[in-house]
Amino acid sequence: PSDIDKLQTRLSDDKNTLSTIWKRINDKRLPPIPKSVLSNYFDVLLDYYETITSNKILLNQIGKNLLYLLQLVNNEQTKSNILNRLKQYHVTLNEQIENDKFCQVDLSFILFLKLIAHLYPTSDFLHPITTPAITLLVQAINHSSLKSLGSCRQVLFLIDLVKQWISRSHRYVPEIIVLLIKLIQLACPIEKSQYFISSSSKQIENNQLLVLKKNIDLSNSTKLTIFDTNDLDDNNDSHRATILQTYLNHLIDFLQIYESLSAIVEIAEPFKSFLVTIADTTKCSQISSQCREILNLIDTIQTTCLTNRKHLEQGKEQAKMLKLFEPRFGPVYEGKKNSRLPKEYDERLRLRRKYKREHKSVTRALVLDTEFIAREELKQQVEKDTQRKRKVKDIQAQLSMQEGEYRKLQKTK
Repeated sequence: PSDIDKLQTRLSDDKNTLSTIWKRINDKRLPPIPKSVLSNYFDVLLDYYETITSNKILLNQIGKNLLYLLQLVNNEQTKSNILNRLKQYHVTLNEQIENDKFCQVDLSFILFLKLIAHLYPTSDFLHPITTPAITLLVQAINHSSLKSLGSCRQVLFLIDLVKQWISRSHRYVPEIIVLLIKLIQLACPIEKSQYFISSSSKQIENNQLLVLKKNIDLSNSTKLTIFDTNDLDDNNDSHRATILQTYLNHLIDFLQIYESLSAIVEIAEPFKSFLVTIADTTKCSQISSQCREILNLIDTIQTTCLTNRKHLEQGKEQAKMLKLFEPRFGPVYEGKKNSRLPKEYDERLRLRRKYKREHKSVTRALVLDTEFIAREELKQQVEKDTQRKRKVKDIQAQLSMQEGEYRKLQKTK
């Protein structure tokens, strides 16, 4: 299907439409589907995922299909689509914060972030999708409202989502610690608490929202799930006890996640006074025993951390050498150039001087040879010219004699 309307129409006719489409995608006997069509189907499935908030089985099936599709086509279109949805949630969250200072997220926001944790690695600190997503999640936690038991339940879902995101990376989120302290102080009577964090009245209206007023037995209680849509009564002690028990379970998980941090002693210290007060004043035996277990866990973690903790120590400074006033020695003149030079450099200078000297002598010898050759050539040329002139004179004398004899013969005739 090319859009969500066609998908909903096919699903209304046949409930097995998603499995049928997935079989068609994986059928190797048929020609492969273009990646552009698969990317479009990914967007359609993502739109349909956001419209469903109650059918857990269908949500799980769509999440698996989205994961398989992302493995087939992980291109810029799918990435930009998810980032655009994150931007829309960010704009909506900022509008609520600007109007009311504190926000109350809906179920689609939580389910979408759970889907991102299912599709992409949450242990990567610099991921192009999970890093903005966890930033948005922390912003929602930092501005979450705690006015009623329903808002506390949504906050517990956000806490569970953060726990799922950081379970492997053990990333420290200070906002979650502050929120856990604010939640636990709602279950502690103010007059008996030794540690108290002030908060705005827009965030918390009743400072004793989770304080139990009568005896409660949690042996038959059910766990909170994200698909619970029933309204919680703020005056119902069973609802308070259920939320408080869920909170204590999350607190145990976070203490176990952060037990390897060197600052866990200071992180867990504010919870001790609240847990002691709740264990002594609560009217639920299960919660009291659970608080004492958490106190024992905190003591064990703190003791282990303090034994293994190594404080920073300033390194030993090396002794600085004293600046002594030493005389500056100049070169010694011994009638020749100072030869206190490195051996290689001195040899190079010696060879250079020898080369210059030999080059000069060779040049002088070449000049002398050239002048000698020129003189010899000139001498030979002069001798040749002298011989030629003498022969010419002899020839002229013989001709004149012959001419005289010839004239005498003419006269006698």
